[in-house]
Amino acid sequence: MGLYLHYDGAHNHPVNRALHLIAIPVGFSSIIVVWFHWIIGLLLIPTAFALAWLGHLIEGNKPAFLTNPVHVFVAPMWMAKKLFGKHDATRT
Repeated sequence: MGLYLHYDGAHNHPVNRALHLIAIPVGFSSIIVVWFHWIIGLLLIPTAFALAWLGHLIEGNKPAFLTNPVHVFVAPMWMAKKLFGKHDATRT
């Protein structure tokens, strides 16, 4: 199974998806924010992970990056496809 399909399959619950759509930009924005205000930037990282973990508690599964750390880099592609990609009628 491909990385994207595995990642997508671990994020089926709508609340989990919504929390990830918040957590992913928060996590990646921390890379930029840390240059301007390092304390806030460093606080954004655990905030992002907490939101994602909460989503996985609701979904009832483990975060995808625990099986393969590369999923951390798949997450932004997944988010972009969910926001800007074509809607897949077979998935809700």
